[in-house]
Amino acid sequence: MLTGKNLVLRPLKADDVEKINGWRNNLELIRLAQGIRFPKTLEMDKHWLDTVCNDMSNKNIFWGIVKKDTNELIGIAQLNAIDYISGTANWGISIGETSLHGKGHGVEALKLMLDYAFFVLNLRKVTSYNLINNKATLRFQEKVGGAIQEGVLKSHVFFYGEYHDVVILSLFRENYVPYENK
Repeated sequence: MLTGKNLVLRPLKADDVEKINGWRNNLELIRLAQGIRFPKTLEMDKHWLDTVCNDMSNKNIFWGIVKKDTNELIGIAQLNAIDYISGTANWGISIGETSLHGKGHGVEALKLMLDYAFFVLNLRKVTSYNLINNKATLRFQEKVGGAIQEGVLKSHVFFYGEYHDVVILSLFRENYVPYENK
């Protein structure tokens, strides 16, 4: 588990499935995370969660984001496509409880995850792919500091009748300021 001031990142578990299923069927969250747009049944998400929880590849890590004061699961954080030779990975965070957006939970969860990526896994670079018009996510990454734009995938994602650009943002370990609110 990764523990911060207000949050804990812990492994996902089977009884998280109902909350996760609600989030994975929320079209606004799907758009922001560029997720799978098809409806997902509870059985489908049980299978997905079982696959995630039993992934022994060491290339993907999923955490539940939990509020320390209430023990409430509020989102998911992940490192994917971990390449230990190159020292790289992709990351993503989704605060599924939309009433908690803009409260600093995403920033804290990201900092906890980056500390783990850089100082436990010894990665040197983490990358995210974000809709260029998702200003909240871009501001949130600026608050973490040190992220650089490496490129833009033009007209890359189709949603709500139009194509959207995706910005590629990366953070290198040498530009990262470790989390200080533990």
